[in-house]
Amino acid sequence: MAELFIPKIIDVLGDVAVKQLGEKVNLVMGVEEEVANISSKLATIEKVLHDAERRRLKDRSVGIWLEKLEDITYEMDDVLDEWNFMIHRAKNEGTNQNARMQPTLRNKRIMTTSIIDESEVYGRAADMEKVLDQILSKSSSQGRDGVQIISVVGAGGSGKTTLAQLLFNNDKVQNHFELRNWICVSDPFDQKRVAKAILENAGKSSHEAELDPLIRRIKETFFGKRFLLVLDDVWTEDDSKWKPFQYALKDGALGSVILVTTRSHRVATVVGSTDTHDLGMISHSDCWRIMQRIAFAKKSGDLYKKVERIGQKIAEKCKGLPLAAKTMGSLLRFKDTVQQWQNVLDSEIWQLEEAAVELFPHLYLSYNELSPELKRCFSYCAVFPKDHDIVIEELIRLWIVQGYVRPNRRGERLELVGREYFNNLAMPSFFQEVREEYEVTRCKMHDIVHDFAQSLTKNECHALDGTRRNSSSETARHLTSLEGTKQEMFSSRVVDFGRLRSFLTFPGGRVVPQNLFCSLKCVRTLALCDCELAEIPAEIGRLIHLRHLDLSDNPFMTLPEAICDLYYLEILDISFCKKLSCLPQRIEGLVHLRHLFNHVALELRQIPQGLGKLTSLCSLTRFIVSSNSNVLATLKDLNQLERLDVYIDEEVDFRSAELEKKVNMREMNLYFSFLTHFIETPSCIETMEPPPNLERLRLDDCPGAQLPSWLVTRSHANNLTRLIIASPCNISSLSTLWKLSSLEELVLEEAEKLECLGKEFFGVTKALHENSLDALDTLSNSESSSSAEAVAFPNLRKLHFYTFHNWTNWEDLSEDDEEVVVSIMPSLEELEIYDCEKLEILPRRILGRISSLKKLDIWHCSKLGDRYSDKTGDDWKQISHIPQVHISN
Repeated sequence: MAELFIPKIIDVLGDVAVKQLGEKVNLVMGVEEEVANISSKLATIEKVLHDAERRRLKDRSVGIWLEKLEDITYEMDDVLDEWNFMIHRAKNEGTNQNARMQPTLRNKRIMTTSIIDESEVYGRAADMEKVLDQILSKSSSQGRDGVQIISVVGAGGSGKTTLAQLLFNNDKVQNHFELRNWICVSDPFDQKRVAKAILENAGKSSHEAELDPLIRRIKETFFGKRFLLVLDDVWTEDDSKWKPFQYALKDGALGSVILVTTRSHRVATVVGSTDTHDLGMISHSDCWRIMQRIAFAKKSGDLYKKVERIGQKIAEKCKGLPLAAKTMGSLLRFKDTVQQWQNVLDSEIWQLEEAAVELFPHLYLSYNELSPELKRCFSYCAVFPKDHDIVIEELIRLWIVQGYVRPNRRGERLELVGREYFNNLAMPSFFQEVREEYEVTRCKMHDIVHDFAQSLTKNECHALDGTRRNSSSETARHLTSLEGTKQEMFSSRVVDFGRLRSFLTFPGGRVVPQNLFCSLKCVRTLALCDCELAEIPAEIGRLIHLRHLDLSDNPFMTLPEAICDLYYLEILDISFCKKLSCLPQRIEGLVHLRHLFNHVALELRQIPQGLGKLTSLCSLTRFIVSSNSNVLATLKDLNQLERLDVYIDEEVDFRSAELEKKVNMREMNLYFSFLTHFIETPSCIETMEPPPNLERLRLDDCPGAQLPSWLVTRSHANNLTRLIIASPCNISSLSTLWKLSSLEELVLEEAEKLECLGKEFFGVTKALHENSLDALDTLSNSESSSSAEAVAFPNLRKLHFYTFHNWTNWEDLSEDDEEVVVSIMPSLEELEIYDCEKLEILPRRILGRISSLKKLDIWHCSKLGDRYSDKTGDDWKQISHIPQVHISN
């Protein structure tokens, strides 16, 4: 920690001194001499920090020295914050205080899925055969009475989930069970979440708010059916939490099996296992095979010959743990010389005898390769609960407000630097399962990696829960409130709120301590989402260090004006505050505000004029526009905007917003009121000059009978990667979208007037047949001496059609069309059709040309379902080449 903060403190000391002189505010006399003296001492300390960080694990005295130094750097950081604030306040109040200021130095695991690539699994054939035999014998008619429970028990990272995935996807297993269900249980054991997941995975809705009706529906769903239920990553040893599920599942058909994976034999006993399989470690040779696959990707065979013996010795030190082998492979992937491989083998960290280090030696190696910034960003992730679904953008913002992200050059966007940090951490497998869901990029931490982060921050990051496992938090700098936390657990003997730099609540732990806003002194992040806060006290304005304030999903109706005293505030999240009716009038006081998340704040319709002075603003997620005001002019000077959501009630003139000057904007969402009188006229959107570098665009209830012409101009055709068009009430043709050459995802929703999706959607036009040079140049931007090739949607990977109630015909290519050289969506991987009841048949020739298509999902389309769901006949043959086809009515 000190290794990260000392360079920052040296920089800030100089900046503060310059600012004091520049603003002619003399809060401290003789400041230049003191700054030079302190900076010199800190620079000397900085020179020995890197070596000290490496020695802290073996030498306890070094560890104690570093802990004391870290406490001092935290305090210095706080004092510098206060110094900066005092300069700002003195300037605004017009004071010149020639006095000596005396600031006081203040003493959860991966959410898994059933999907797996079997080619990447080594060393589990024997385990697979043994457990498969248990499952199939137990599920035969000669099996024992009742539901059998088989537990796979093994250490973190040993491959329990992998084995369960192999079994779940085995052909014999798929054919043998009427119902298969995969649930990631994790810790804490949330009964309602697990119950809802079981129902939803079985194709049932789960809207009940209480556990009892959910359990009864599970009983009805599984009654009399032979099922396989995988409960992955079970931690709870509380028998009472398991009993309701045991009751609900006991009436399955003869031979039903529940497969449990867990680290604990006690858990296996609690769930009533009829058989237990102890998962051992894999062989050294299998570890070496895993390492080879990762470490030598795209490398020459010459290096392999030189380092093979070294690599085999490193594989032995993985001690048969598959995750260790994977982590070491990732580390060695960037080592290109024999000496670098030897250095990894010779690392003295392997020789540490402490239990925690024996558990994490492979991770310590990768960890010590990280820069101070990356080390701190990784270890901060201990604030999340195990198995938490981490939103990457939110994680990066948390890093930024704690001061862990440092730009490489002046003016560089911190979010971009933070994303680079994340990518660097994801490569050595500190983060896994990076994926995009519902326009949000998420990731997970494996349980062993999360445990490792906790071991690094045991004196700084603490979690409170009902078990009091981590309730000793007197020295904590970052506190997390989890499920089961009670008000009495926040007593002064347990938590020193004055030291906290982060206070975060998570589902099940939404308890706000009494006098919280008066007790916090140093807090940078305060996350109180969904805590049932009916009022925000004025004392919040005293939290002068606060950078990140999350008050989302609370029922308060107003925000106190004192919130505008938060000089350093960068993030204000009031999304889903559905009773909030107005923003504070003095909002221009939030001079450092960069993100205002106010979406789904449904009563928030008035925007104070002062918002237009927040020139650092990057995100604004709800901006209401009506024709009776010139409110769009508020956006004129907000040229740092990167995301903007605008809600348009009536015809407006976008020109006053000067959107064309928003060169940093990457995402814009326009929501037009479908009840307004201008729905037949496109003038307001047609005359808009959109931001020039837009990458993601949503048009909701777009007015007019055609899409705006600027949508397919060259600049947007070359930049847009995601486009959502929802409820285009009067649009019956989508014939121009194929010109969007950079588009990667297209979502089309509720086009009520569209009855036929013509082949012009793919650029197949009369001009193409006539071989018009102009048309072909537009189509492909290329020329050929023999034949021209038109490419429609060349980079599109995902295509979604949602709720087209009147769509009856998807026009296919004719024989004449096929004679023209046309490439249709050559990169498409996913096609989803949802709730298109009248569509009868898919275009055979078009789909036949898309060789890249990997996944076809058809949901609630009765006529398509009737035609293709039996998976036989000529119709099925037309789509049977697609690897994954899912059809559900």
